[in-house]
Amino acid sequence: MPSDIQEAKCFCGETAISFKNDPMMHFMCHCTDCKVLFDGSSKMFVYTELDVELSGAFQTFSYKGGSGNLLNLTFCSSCGMNVCTKPDLLEGMVYVFSGMLRAFYEFKPNVELFTDHRFPWEKQPDTAIQSYAHNGTVERIGELLENLDQRE
Repeated sequence: MPSDIQEAKCFCGETAISFKNDPMMHFMCHCTDCKVLFDGSSKMFVYTELDVELSGAFQTFSYKGGSGNLLNLTFCSSCGMNVCTKPDLLEGMVYVFSGMLRAFYEFKPNVELFTDHRFPWEKQPDTAIQSYAHNGTVERIGELLENLDQRE
């Protein structure tokens, strides 16, 4: 776990995300929206809003995700790098794109979502403990609540 607050910058350095604590979860999403938006599966770390702080000039694009609920994608206004997503369904949670924190963590997904939409050449990661053909929201809520209890 980072001992103090750490900061990661976007590709151009104009925006940053400060964070404390280790991610609560590493997950990959293979939904059709991620394939279009990110040219493949998205790879994200899960934090609470209390664990992260954004600085700089951001823009947000909201869209209806595979669960039918809004996802609020935040990206740098200058270089367009995806920084994080805030899901309406899991209020208080922030999904930080793994590329933002590449200097701090090796991405080892323990959860995989929408596996029915995985590209044929993609294999289940060795580190994936849970895989769901759907968005796995109900199952993930339990795991996130357990992780929240451990943070207090």
